[in-house]
Amino acid sequence: MFMTAYIRLLLVATCTVAFAACGSDKSISERVALGEVAHYLRSNPIYETADMEYGEVKFSQKSDIDQLAAYQRLEKEGYVTLELLKERKRFLSKDSTFVYLIKLTDKSIPFVLDKTEKKATVKTFEYALDEDGGVHVEQTGKNRAKATVTLRKTETDFADFAKKGADNNASFAKKTYSLRFNAETGWEVTK
Repeated sequence: MFMTAYIRLLLVATCTVAFAACGSDKSISERVALGEVAHYLRSNPIYETADMEYGEVKFSQKSDIDQLAAYQRLEKEGYVTLELLKERKRFLSKDSTFVYLIKLTDKSIPFVLDKTEKKATVKTFEYALDEDGGVHVEQTGKNRAKATVTLRKTETDFADFAKKGADNNASFAKKTYSLRFNAETGWEVTK
């Protein structure tokens, strides 16, 4: 009788340990959170955009010199073609106007997100997960967690068209993602 109780106790203890080891604990590690965020960013990349004109575009030599230089850099890289249609010197002025025909090339396709008759929305900066920057994980409930990661900002060749301002002074961004535990698939990013 003592032996049967001992076997039952041993059996219950073994089952409890096995059940706990098989993942009934829904805690999340930093490694798992980083892996889930990396998986999410592969299918949902983060980037900044800007609009650029194409087709017939008029430039003033004085006020649009930086914008014209940006288009000329894109032409050197093979993203656009520039064809001078008109050049006009203003009478009694040091300013001239130029009209260029700007065409997008096939090389620009990966950077163009949207296109209308006169404007194209292009990627100016792309963000990539900095795995060396670490991750801060906060478990907010039994099935929920928040992971804060560092994203590195990299310029594209269209960065000259980005808005200049105080929000463009950092080379990285911190972003928090919500994770949820699913019994079938495990942890996954919800947003």
